[in-house]
Parts: sequence; structure tokens; C-alpha cells
Amino acid sequence: MPEYLRALHERFTTVSPEAMRVQRERDKILARLRGRLGKSQRVLLLHLLDLEDDLRDQTSLDSFLAGIRLARGIEQELGELPPYSFDDENEERARKLNEGR
Repeated sequence: MPEYLRALHERFTTVSPEAMRVQRERDKILARLRGRLGKSQRVLLLHLLDLEDDLRDQTSLDSFLAGIRLARGIEQELGELPPYSFDDENEERARKLNEGR
């Protein structure tokens, strides 16, 4: 993925107060678990959390890119001459169906 898209994603992605609250809660639970788990279990738990963070970051980036692609498609449609018309497309489809009979 081009670095400028990652930079745009970082620039326009905000962390909501609710997300910050959930992350603080997660960190509290993790701190409590650290004292109760053995070293190998802690390593597994931390690995799981890292994978979860990676998955969330990738999903966020994928969603951001889908939004950019959608905006680009809308821009292209608005620039078409004549502009796209759903009604015209339906009429054309109906005309072709009638001609085929």
C-alpha cells in the first residue's frame, strides 16, 4: 500500500472517546491478568492482543480505502456527459427486452 494512503488514513482517522474508554478498560484487565498468568500464557495473550490490533488497523485502512474508491467512482459518474440516469438505464433495458421478442 502506498505510504501516502497510510498517511491520509492517519490524518483523517480519529479516536472516539468511547474507543479510548474501551482501550483503558482493556489495559486494566490486561494488567490484572498479567499477575495471574504464567509467562507462556502472558506471551500468548500479548500475541493475541497484537494480532487483534493488527486486524483492527487493517480493517480500518481497508474501510478508508473503500471510501476513497467510492468517492472516486461518484466523482467519475458526476463527470459523465450525459450524466448517469437509472431511469434511462431501465428504459434501455426494457426496450432491448421488447426488441428481442
